[in-house]
Amino acid sequence: MNWALSNWSATTLGPGGRPSAPSMDSLMDAAMHCVRNSLSAIRLGVDLLARRGDLNEADAVLEHIDSAAVRAHEQAEELADFCRLAAGRPIAMVAKRFPLHQVVGEAIEARRSSHEAIAIEHDRLGHGEGLGDPARIAQFVRLALEELAPQAKSSCIVVSEIDGARFRIAVHAGDAPARDAIETPGQHMARAHRQALLRAIANAHRGELRLVAGTSIEGRFGGDR
Repeated sequence: MNWALSNWSATTLGPGGRPSAPSMDSLMDAAMHCVRNSLSAIRLGVDLLARRGDLNEADAVLEHIDSAAVRAHEQAEELADFCRLAAGRPIAMVAKRFPLHQVVGEAIEARRSSHEAIAIEHDRLGHGEGLGDPARIAQFVRLALEELAPQAKSSCIVVSEIDGARFRIAVHAGDAPARDAIETPGQHMARAHRQALLRAIANAHRGELRLVAGTSIEGRFGGDR
């Protein structure tokens, strides 16, 4: 990170050789490059340590370190996304055909350990493939679960539905909110960031986001809004 910060303070030459400030993209790219490299090194070290032991017995400590590194990767990517949104730029997206139900199902499975107190049900409607960025769709599911799972008493229902060129993802808190607690400033900011990213993902897919606070999050993707 020190390398990245040193680049932030450096000037670049603009037209006519005059110094100019680095762009938001260049600042973020420099910082993210350093963060990604550091976290990749952590995961590589975890993998090497795991190979030395008995692979038939999962090491809880190594699993925790690896999980933390994965989450740090996710948070770093979210930071980059949010900074670009704040600068008036759209989030990056690589569209392709992908199996909607499979991508949503895998995203749910990846988050079960983070939401062990509740049951997460996945309802699949329709058949076929979606057109969009599967990594962004998985991110949408993860953010929606992070938003609603703490509000649920015992369950969340995730619906993935495909209808021709359009598809839909809805996440519902399966019961009444567990509590009506007052949010801290940090929690309020985190919620605002999540909702901004959820809306940006829907917009990038020519879709829309529908929110019912503490109850449901629905993304409609593709086609006309």
